[in-house]
Amino acid sequence: GIVLLLFQFSAVLFANPQAAEDAEDRPSPPLPRARGGPLVRIRKNRSPSPFVAQERNTVARVQAATSPPEEPLEDVSDRVHAFYYPWYGAPSIDGEWQHWNHEIMPHWDQATTNRYPKGKHVPPADVGANFFPSLGPYSSLNASVVEQHFRWLKRAGVGVCVTSWYPPTASDPAQRESVEHSDSVVPLLLKTGEKIGIKIAFHLEPYAHRSALSVKRDLQYLVQTYGGSPAFYRCASRNHLPVVYVYDSYHTSARDWASILSPSGPSSIRGTDHDAIMLALWVKGDSPSSSAGIEPFVAASHFDGAYTYFAGSKFAWGSNPQNWASLRATTRRNNMMFSPSVGPGYIDTRVRPWNSQNTISRGNQGSHYDRVFEAAVNTCPEFISITSFNEWHEGTQIEPAMDMSEVRALRSRAIASGLKRAPGWDSLEGYYDYGRIGPHGYLDKTRHWVKRYSAICSR
Repeated sequence: GIVLLLFQFSAVLFANPQAAEDAEDRPSPPLPRARGGPLVRIRKNRSPSPFVAQERNTVARVQAATSPPEEPLEDVSDRVHAFYYPWYGAPSIDGEWQHWNHEIMPHWDQATTNRYPKGKHVPPADVGANFFPSLGPYSSLNASVVEQHFRWLKRAGVGVCVTSWYPPTASDPAQRESVEHSDSVVPLLLKTGEKIGIKIAFHLEPYAHRSALSVKRDLQYLVQTYGGSPAFYRCASRNHLPVVYVYDSYHTSARDWASILSPSGPSSIRGTDHDAIMLALWVKGDSPSSSAGIEPFVAASHFDGAYTYFAGSKFAWGSNPQNWASLRATTRRNNMMFSPSVGPGYIDTRVRPWNSQNTISRGNQGSHYDRVFEAAVNTCPEFISITSFNEWHEGTQIEPAMDMSEVRALRSRAIASGLKRAPGWDSLEGYYDYGRIGPHGYLDKTRHWVKRYSAICSR
């Protein structure tokens, strides 16, 4: 089992069993990804050395216990991309907890908010997620953690890590903590990618006053600062251009985007040294049977393609696998690339306790993941994106998680330490594991589908 140093232990745990995958749920708009915390990266005094040693031992123990895949590893696919979140912080490196101590987010209706716990989660034994990471609550700047992550990506056959990114000039208080690691971690990602054989692409996040021109500056910064690294991903089939996913792209007008993405735009990036394959977020159509709602936008804005991001059909028309054949036909008709996004499920009730109606069960032995991955493969898209490798707050991660026996052992050590038990900890309410497929089950499922994708869909 994994031993974590338990100090200042308290917890805010609440019950919200996963809803059945086929439950009748009312339609909901896409939810914002979990955010919060301080903006400017200030390295506070690090925690006492016992915690540093314990965290190092935890990572080493997991590395030693990681079983190899049943078949020999083969080359990874650079057509399979995993969304990666580098926003986690731990006292050993960052001087404080970041994101693992996520606040319990209020509902827009105050009466609903009053029915649920308030405040923040308190690591290391209480984290803002419904699953508990095998590595424990880690820092995204821990080189050993990043190396293990990339070895897991390689085991899964995933060739491209698409890291969540904000420009270093971003100053939106609404995304304060998420911004901190965003750019400072990139050199570590590239260095580790060179070592392990994983490429790095970028998921451009929304920030205050983002515009097409500010995105042009972002592209210039990325190419000039990081483009020389062998791990900086460039698509070989498209003139070795970098690939950039643009989250919430529809918040900027098509006319504004066209100013930089059209070859004739007044500030065009086309043909410059910071040209890129730009993928728009495809959210909805005009009707349940039509992709027309987004098609004019993507075409008029001169994006190179589209992706769907959300890890379930409940959140957006574009994320419903039943619509992917139509989306694929639309992208082909417009000579655009398509990257359907697949995910193992969704649950965020330890961050949004009022949101259980949007839970998407992982199904029996990960059956939901199998179904959506198969649907993506059947469209033979240029890319397949995975939501996500490690978005723990929303329960979309494929990164290994502790099984319940390990979580129970963690609880037992907390009790034995003499620390006061927090409400709900005795019953372990709110935590889940990956069931019979085990902690590494989603890595190996991914590898299966990557091989299937490579076999069926040629370039």
